[in-house]
Formats: sequence, structure tokens, C-alpha cells
Amino acid sequence: MVGAKIGWKLVQAAFTIVVGLAASKAVSTAWKLGSGGKPPKDGDGGYAEVMTWAAASAAAAAAAKLFAERRAAAYWLKSTGYAPPGYEADATARLVKGTDTGLVKKA
Repeated sequence: MVGAKIGWKLVQAAFTIVVGLAASKAVSTAWKLGSGGKPPKDGDGGYAEVMTWAAASAAAAAAAKLFAERRAAAYWLKSTGYAPPGYEADATARLVKGTDTGLVKKA
């Protein structure tokens, strides 16, 4: 069981890193296209600009984390044939075909 937990953490970390880097690049590129300049760094820029950048970055990070976790769980399930540690199969979680893995976190 310990090996499965370590393996799951490694798979989850790999997916999170890759998706996080892609999300960061996507937000920076969208900012450059939308504003015509570089994203604010170290608080440089106006209050509204810094707050908008912070909100956009936070939203992208949250979405990336959720996406990475779900894709990692789907990969784990497909590769091993069982749910990753901390998850359980739930037939009701897949009500719309192709929208989710059918896995839910244990309560």
C-alpha cells in the first residue's frame, strides 16, 4: 500500500508540473495578447493591473490543478485497473458520458 501511495504521488506530481507549466505559459501569452505588454512583476504596475493579473493567475492555477488531478487519476485507473489511493469508484459520478473518470475522493 505504501508503494501505491508513493507511485500515486509521483504520477500526480508529474501531471501537475506539466499542466501547471502549460497553464502558466497560456496565461502569460493571453496577457501579452490582451494588454500588449508583459505581465506585472513584483507589484510593478497599477493596482487594477496587478489585481487582474493575480486573479487570472489564480484561476488558471486552480483549473490546472483540478485538470491535472483528474487526468492523473484517469491515467492511474487505466494503467493499474484500480482507483488511486484516496479515491473510490462511483458509478453515479459518470452521469454524462466522457465528462469524468468515474472516480471520487473518499470522504
